Amino acid sequence: MKQTNKFLNKKFYKAKNPQKRFFCVLCRAPREMSLGKKLTLINYLQILVISCSLGFILYPLMKLKVVFVLFIVWAIFETVKKILYRKEVPCPYCGFDATWYRRDVKVAKKMVENFWDEKNSSNENKSLPHSDHLNDIDEVASHL
Repeated sequence: MKQTNKFLNKKFYKAKNPQKRFFCVLCRAPREMSLGKKLTLINYLQILVISCSLGFILYPLMKLKVVFVLFIVWAIFETVKKILYRKEVPCPYCGFDATWYRRDVKVAKKMVENFWDEKNSSNENKSLPHSDHLNDIDEVASHL
């Protein structure tokens, strides 16, 4: 007998202008990511405007060294963009993080276990089937 997906009747979060649409590998829930991994043209324009503004303000103090403000602002933008992207990667429904799975399967399994332990402790009245997802991680790892 075919088992039905428990997510069929559930409402999912929809992102505005998603960059990526996909299904979670572990729980098969539909996912959307609004941020891309790389800086866009608008981000580069923002970097330029902020650098010019800071350069105009700091020029009396720093003179020509103000050119290096561009690189500092650029590095800050890159760092923040990567942090926000990484924050969006884990599945909010099962806790699966594909980037950790690529690096180390055991760490990814531990993260899913921790996710379900936290979820179970916060929802003590509800019984959540976290062990099914942990078995799925082992099954996916065995196929690779």
